[in-house]
Amino acid sequence: MLLNAYKFILDIFFPIECVGCGAEGSWLCKKCFNKLQYRQQQYCLHCKKENTFGRFCSDCGKNYALNGAWIACNYHNKIIVQLIKNFKYHFALDISIILGDFVSLFFKDLSIKSKEHSTFKTIKLRHEDKPLKILANLSNALLIPVPLHNKRKKWRGFNQAEKIAEIISNNFNIQINSKQLLRIKHKKPQVQLKEQQRKKNIQNCFKWDGNKLNNQNVILIDDIVTTGATLNECASVLKQAGAQQVWGLVIAKG
Repeated sequence: MLLNAYKFILDIFFPIECVGCGAEGSWLCKKCFNKLQYRQQQYCLHCKKENTFGRFCSDCGKNYALNGAWIACNYHNKIIVQLIKNFKYHFALDISIILGDFVSLFFKDLSIKSKEHSTFKTIKLRHEDKPLKILANLSNALLIPVPLHNKRKKWRGFNQAEKIAEIISNNFNIQINSKQLLRIKHKKPQVQLKEQQRKKNIQNCFKWDGNKLNNQNVILIDDIVTTGATLNECASVLKQAGAQQVWGLVIAKG
């Protein structure tokens, strides 16, 4: 009831308008949506060296359970930033469709690139630029949104990662599991912390409460990645539960 009352007040004093051009009626008009650009190059989340598919470099990946991360855009994109803020803090649930469709277009482009790379077997590619088997066989993939602690979810009324995952699941017909990866500790928001503090803050915050994953590939969904500490902690738990590969798919790099 409180959430509905808050949304009612927002609709009166802050009517829905395009964050790109100000046109009334939608959070992002079709014209401004078509202007959004997603990242053409990915990079190693540890050393930031650019590559095609977001893998960790050979040496960098040794300290990560996560296999890599796919990042749709940078956080300096003002339209994306405003959409995420309105979605998370102004409880504008309709924005999940916009962000979900944007990430879906990015993910589709990434999948096409992987298929194109796999046809050129004679070309010697760097480890970081080799095509990804997970993108070639999404039937073995499982979407899992990064969970919120119950306290935060009750405050917000929803998990933003879960809403985005639902859109991606519908667009690609990929199975989704949003119930069995649990956040069991309520800690400080990661945004307030430095890199080393983030790693310590997020340790032992998640657990898997389900059947063994039996070598399924998992795609973790979240809105923003900064150091990758949260994604990596989730990946560690999921691999202990039997996941084969675990990748992050996020809207933006913070």
